[in-house]
Amino acid sequence: MSLQDTKQAIKHQLTSIYDALELNSIVNMLIEEVTGWDALHQNIHKNDAIEEAQLIQLENYTQELLTGKPIQYIIQKAWFMGKAYFVNEHVLIPRPETEELVEWVISYAEIINKPLSIVDIGTGSGCIPIALKLALPNANISTIDVSSKAIEVAKQNAATHTTTIHFIEQDILQTKQLEDKFDIIVSNPPYIPNREKASMQEQVIYFEPAMALFVSDHFPLQFYSKIAQLGKQALHKNGQLFFEIHYDQGQAVLKLLDEMGYTAELKQDMYGKDRMVRASLKN
Repeated sequence: MSLQDTKQAIKHQLTSIYDALELNSIVNMLIEEVTGWDALHQNIHKNDAIEEAQLIQLENYTQELLTGKPIQYIIQKAWFMGKAYFVNEHVLIPRPETEELVEWVISYAEIINKPLSIVDIGTGSGCIPIALKLALPNANISTIDVSSKAIEVAKQNAATHTTTIHFIEQDILQTKQLEDKFDIIVSNPPYIPNREKASMQEQVIYFEPAMALFVSDHFPLQFYSKIAQLGKQALHKNGQLFFEIHYDQGQAVLKLLDEMGYTAELKQDMYGKDRMVRASLKN
């Protein structure tokens, strides 16, 4: 069976689950994982025959996709700021919007132009602290997560990318103070209210870790409130908070931070949605 025919067969099986654009991307990722050919080489080799063992592997992957399992968990790989990260069911799949948060932190750090002390809260796969360390090699970077399984994944990624990160297993909501002082606290915490589960994709609800996604309907800003509280003790003078937020929580987060003694600004993502906040304590 040729590569082109194989692609068409896979798309036929998955067409009821994914739209055409997403499906094309998924199939290209599957083929690259199994054959090692990127999109350009797939086009060049479209009439080449696929080996029997590769066909079997592709069929196994296709059957997993039919269950709704995200491709990133199937191939245990996700991309973040041009780098590949190991991912499994214990960590969230990195999103493009989070890349924008990291780029904002990097831009700020480059303006300051001195070695900074940075802590990331909610490490997950480690994509935020690792990307920051790669871009800011002189920065001293720590990261906190409540999940030992997530920290295992993040440590593996840190080793893969040859970065030195200080890992801390800690429940931030039960923390009275951070163990050090920092120039920057950055976090992409859980922020989706439980009530929104009903309208979300099954791939997210059933496969990604709920504890990294969802918060109480009663107080969806609990992580921002707690981190801002900790920041009062943990931030150096002129220190900054950087948050990723839910697209409809922008004004609520600004109000919360203002009431807690911070000056904050809101930034939109590539889709024009409120997505990031930067804040510092008022003088």
